[in-house]
Amino acid sequence: MDQTKVFIEKDNSQTEVMLRESETRYRRLFETAKDGILLLDAVSGQITDVNPFLIEMLGYSYDEFIGKSLWEIGPFKDIAASQTAFRELRRKKYIRYDELPLETKNGESVDVEFVSNLYEVNDQKVIQCNIRDISERKRIKDSLNKANEELSSLVVQLQNRDREMRLINHMNDLLQACKTQEEAFHIISLAVGDLFNGQSGGLAILHDSGHFLETYASWGNEPMLESLFQLDDCWAIRRGQAHEAADPLDSIICGHFTRPLKTGSLCLPLVVQGEMLGLLSVEIPTGMKLDNLHHWKQQVVTVGEGIKLSLSNLKLREIMHEQANHDPLTGLFNRRYLNDTLPRELNHARRDGKQTTIAMLDIDHFKQLNDTYGHDAGDLMLRELGRVLRENVRKSDIACRYGGEEFVLILLDSSLESSRQNIEKINTQVKEMQIRYGEQLLGSMSLSSGMIEASQDEMTVDELLSAADKALYAAKRAGRDRVVAYCDLEKN
Repeated sequence: MDQTKVFIEKDNSQTEVMLRESETRYRRLFETAKDGILLLDAVSGQITDVNPFLIEMLGYSYDEFIGKSLWEIGPFKDIAASQTAFRELRRKKYIRYDELPLETKNGESVDVEFVSNLYEVNDQKVIQCNIRDISERKRIKDSLNKANEELSSLVVQLQNRDREMRLINHMNDLLQACKTQEEAFHIISLAVGDLFNGQSGGLAILHDSGHFLETYASWGNEPMLESLFQLDDCWAIRRGQAHEAADPLDSIICGHFTRPLKTGSLCLPLVVQGEMLGLLSVEIPTGMKLDNLHHWKQQVVTVGEGIKLSLSNLKLREIMHEQANHDPLTGLFNRRYLNDTLPRELNHARRDGKQTTIAMLDIDHFKQLNDTYGHDAGDLMLRELGRVLRENVRKSDIACRYGGEEFVLILLDSSLESSRQNIEKINTQVKEMQIRYGEQLLGSMSLSSGMIEASQDEMTVDELLSAADKALYAAKRAGRDRVVAYCDLEKN
């Protein structure tokens, strides 16, 4: 019996040693843990212990923790340790917060991972709260999220800029294929309106007179530019460089707008090799970041470059076409244009059953006039005759300088008799002209004319012109200053 008692006492002594060692190890872990640890009485909710790491993390002293309910401590008043959460913890025996913002005693913010467990120790229910500082992890996570957001934003921005470049390139391709300025203006209205969606704008072109600008293209909800305005109305034209009015209430505003602008405006003069072509004006979008606004302005410049080069090329093409098809002295069509156009017009007239008259005109005694007054005076007489012919034919007709002092009229949808009356009227005006060369009054002119009705005949173009020429020389042989029809020659 005594031996049994000895064994029991020895066993109890060993158990006590093991418990003390276990408690010592636990206490060492508790004191040296790199996470904050709180121990609470599960019944009262009062804090029974706190480790040094949490004291250092939150800045509260040991005494400020011990004996307090969790929700009485500043960082936990309105967050994890509310009485509702405490009751939930006792019911579930486990609560976890992956990210919980706490405030230290000195007001700094710290993000923590908060895990609470309820368990029994010596028949007493204990709550252990493990609080891990995840501020660095949160910072890295937020940094990664921000980087992802910036990357996504950059992808969207690159996609938008790729779309913008495709639109600009497509516009430039279409403009290069345009044959007239009217086609170009239509394309500009559509393409620029799509590119600067949401902003009104317009394109104005310098009038041939050089005194004012005329708006030919507009986009947006309502017109932005006046249909006609003076050059001085635009500060960009005055200064010869882009003019930005960022704030309509605190900027120098151009005078060519149809309405007071709610946003800013950017005006860009279109100049090629020192020649003013026109003006591109666009509303400045609101709410843009500085970098995006800078890109937007560069985009306006890029669009302006494409527009002005295309319009300059079109203008050059029109000038070359004009020079290739017009006589530089009289401004009338030349023989090349006549040879290209007459077969087509004649086919149309014959197909549609419309009368067409071809007339050939020659200045009487022009060599004598030229020898008397000189070649410069002769050129002046030719120019004046060209003016009279332009003023007395319709836009659908063709007035052509055939060569030297010979001229050809193609009078479309005009009978032989009606054409005769018109040519006689022209001859009367020519004879009545008072042409001065310097101080000298030049002698009067008269015209001899031959004509043929062309639409019902199967003669070729060359045969028709030859017939009109025969009628012309018949008029000269008959005394000049008259009109002879080819059909009258056939009767004789």
